[in-house]
Amino acid sequence: MTIEGVGQNSTYTRGVTTLNLHSRIDEGVDISFNAYILNSITSSTPAIPVNTAAYEYLSGLQLAVPTFGLPGCIDLLIGADIWSTILQDGVVSGGCDKPCALRTRPGWILRKFWDAEEPPEGSYVEDCEQIFMDTFSRNPDGRYVVQILFRFNAPALGNSHRGALRQFFHLERKLAGDADLRNRYIQFMREYEQLGHMQHLRETEVNYGQCYYIPHHAVTAKFRVVFNASAKSSNDISLNDTQLVGPQLQDNLVHILHRFRRFQVAIKADVEKMFRQVEVDKRHRKWQQILWRESTSEPIRTYQLNTVTYGMACGPYNAIRALRQCASDNFSVIHNVNRAAEAKESILSNFYVDDYLDSVDTTTEAIERAR
Repeated sequence: MTIEGVGQNSTYTRGVTTLNLHSRIDEGVDISFNAYILNSITSSTPAIPVNTAAYEYLSGLQLAVPTFGLPGCIDLLIGADIWSTILQDGVVSGGCDKPCALRTRPGWILRKFWDAEEPPEGSYVEDCEQIFMDTFSRNPDGRYVVQILFRFNAPALGNSHRGALRQFFHLERKLAGDADLRNRYIQFMREYEQLGHMQHLRETEVNYGQCYYIPHHAVTAKFRVVFNASAKSSNDISLNDTQLVGPQLQDNLVHILHRFRRFQVAIKADVEKMFRQVEVDKRHRKWQQILWRESTSEPIRTYQLNTVTYGMACGPYNAIRALRQCASDNFSVIHNVNRAAEAKESILSNFYVDDYLDSVDTTTEAIERAR
């Protein structure tokens, strides 16, 4: 089955198994449940070692995970049905903005610990903004060009070709059993290439040691092809593990909706294929390679994605930041300073990713704003 998570990143389950949950502390804990199997749940957590000695009020507690301050793999994500059976009375708190411990049958666990102890938000906010400002450019036709927001201490990637090839064969078997899905998939990829959003690479242009292959699959509820940059390479590092996610740039959705309902005349718009309107620097496109062919009678080819890719950790930031840069750069194009200021402010305040919602008092104002 397909599982969608944060940012609508999708992955396929590899099967289902039955687990028995026991406790090192409470011998009476014996809970049996079914669990879906994934290649991975999330990246290593926490991202960096945390000095836990500073939280003296946590000492003496029998912790479910004594090594919680060291980066490690998340092996299991349990649901609310299991959570309700293991939660017990008992909270130990260090005060405002401090991690608190919750008592459960497997042991004490920390709540909101990572929010409090990850590197300060300001640092990566500044990093993302600095990288964008230092590296973005604009083509003669006005299209923005950005770089992938790599972490400064990003781990090296392993081989990703084998994993992507294995998943591509799985995709082909699925498409072979569904003619309609196969036709839509082919049409999507043809359009992708025709628009110049991806291009075929000759074998001599492929450097298998310095690239990343992104597996892809279809989401059928509202058909689209999703690129999974969270797929692990041979050393268990994915492309998304090497990137900065970036801060939220758009205003709170509730505020946008309130402004949309404020005046009599509504204005609505959206940016078509928003991510793909922004190009990726040619030097970074080698990290955006995919495998594709329309028929099993053809050789499998390597393609390179030329634009910001949906499914990349930094994709939303790069696309939204480029839109906001466009509002600032084009401010001087409008001769009427007041109209220019209104348009710029509206773009910066009333876009939620690719959707624009605003309202004005009269149809005349609406026409001016649209122009």
